[in-house]
Amino acid sequence: MVEILVIMAAGMLIGYLLRRKKALFPILDRIVMAVIFLLLFVLGISVGLNETVVSSIHMIGVKAVVLTSGAVFGSVLCCGLAYRFFFAATFADTASDAADGEVPHEG
Repeated sequence: MVEILVIMAAGMLIGYLLRRKKALFPILDRIVMAVIFLLLFVLGISVGLNETVVSSIHMIGVKAVVLTSGAVFGSVLCCGLAYRFFFAATFADTASDAADGEVPHEG
């Protein structure tokens, strides 16, 4: 765990020192994407070699669908509640003002 934190801190320090070198950003973006793809590929190999995971992949898939569906439903529900309790009155006032011909201003 300490190694991970040290590597991350070193990366943050190098990023901080190189933040003004805008020409490096597109290069680093491509490198990061390549490394992510490589990690996903190696993870796929690791999963494919694990007989326990391969033999129970159907059950893992069902659980993943249920978990994902629950997460999406919960997120939509929470967003709807947050809108209703925190923002609905603000947007209703703005809409009624606009219907009356008033132009809302920020300030």
